[in-house]
Amino acid sequence: MKNISNERERIKNPSIIEDILPLDKSVILITGLGISGKSTFRRALFDYIRDNGKSVEHYDADNFKEIRHPLDKLCLKQLPNKFDDKIYFIEDIHAPIKDKALLPIQDYNKIFYVNPDLSSHNMFWFQRMFNWYENGKFSWEPDKGWGGTGKRSDPANIEGIVNAYLSDMENREKWLEEDLNAIKDYPHKIIKSVWTKEGPVFY
Repeated sequence: MKNISNERERIKNPSIIEDILPLDKSVILITGLGISGKSTFRRALFDYIRDNGKSVEHYDADNFKEIRHPLDKLCLKQLPNKFDDKIYFIEDIHAPIKDKALLPIQDYNKIFYVNPDLSSHNMFWFQRMFNWYENGKFSWEPDKGWGGTGKRSDPANIEGIVNAYLSDMENREKWLEEDLNAIKDYPHKIIKSVWTKEGPVFY
């Protein structure tokens, strides 16, 4: 997979950022199905808005203890008690689920829902499964940590990785319907996440 040199180039639809650039203060949710490009989208938005001179912060509710991308170093912090005059991007896969959400969904000024079609979603998953197998860890959960043996390229992890994939695919349409129903009464935009040979791009 080739890399795109500048993260903001992943945003292919100018309307995605047209509503954000005039703002000086906003709390923006990034949510969607698991393994759909949400973190890449968050980083691309952060990069774009920061490079346009805005005061911006970003957070990942998954609270990974290890850095997956250099920009994610800025995510290893707690949400502030009060949101200042900045733009905040908050990624939270559980946002449409009240009892697991980092913030109540009504607290956001705008919601971006990242949604790949089935073909792209499978490609995201295949890449992730390969990475999990190589690293020996899979299916991160903030309250449980990583699954897997921790041994690189360990065949003992294959069954767990495949089961995680099959479970998500089996529940994909149900979860999608539930999520979209949860956000329909709030300002939101559906972001089409597309897998390419350069990685995720967004429309």
